[in-house]
Amino acid sequence: MLSITNATKSFAGVFEPVLRDINISLREGEFCTVIGANGSGKSTLLKIISGEHRLDSGEICRNGDVSQVVQDVNKGTIPTMTMLENIAMSRMKTPRFSFYKRHRNEIIDKISSLNIGLERFIDQPLSVLSGGQRQTIATLMAMNSGRKILLLDEHTSALDPKMQRLLMEYTAKSVRELGLTTIMITHNMEDAIKYGNRLIMMHRGRIVTDLNGHEKSELKVQSLLEMFHKFEDQNLLHNGGGNVR
Repeated sequence: MLSITNATKSFAGVFEPVLRDINISLREGEFCTVIGANGSGKSTLLKIISGEHRLDSGEICRNGDVSQVVQDVNKGTIPTMTMLENIAMSRMKTPRFSFYKRHRNEIIDKISSLNIGLERFIDQPLSVLSGGQRQTIATLMAMNSGRKILLLDEHTSALDPKMQRLLMEYTAKSVRELGLTTIMITHNMEDAIKYGNRLIMMHRGRIVTDLNGHEKSELKVQSLLEMFHKFEDQNLLHNGGGNVR
């Protein structure tokens, strides 16, 4: 479904490659969480997969279209359009009024299933919603777009703790039921362990930990934190005791 081979990416003015010899292969329906410090290459990896950035070297093979949710709530939705229009547009290239009407009840049911009251804004422009609410709608749009590869870049970061939990549970349920091949970046160690069947840790542009199956299911937050700090301590030594990038 998704294969990355010897992927390398550099940017002008950055001393080291942002990605160095990345190799990942995901089966159809696999749910992979990705953790790592700021600057470790996580977001660049997703932008390479989505096609936003081009590789310097290496190869990417995708068997399916990509949908993506990023941290910036201004991307992925159109604030001046209503919630119904935004979600309908995510499903087809040229939506018409009859399409909105035909799918209206289904869209309302999906929003209502979160039990947070967003369905009452169905005919309001997204500009009336908070950043967290718009992020939730962007996630619903990505998951129900019909695309089979889903990229999530800290998609719950703008939400309060209750909404983070609700959206993560909805995410896991939708990924499972729709069979989406998913890569999710998160800074929440508990979520990285609890959700998905595979966990990758990145450090200075490389994959330094790749766990699945029994290894991931038995992983504890404390042991994951110890692995994380081990690589960051090494980074401090490498930089002569300076700040972590």
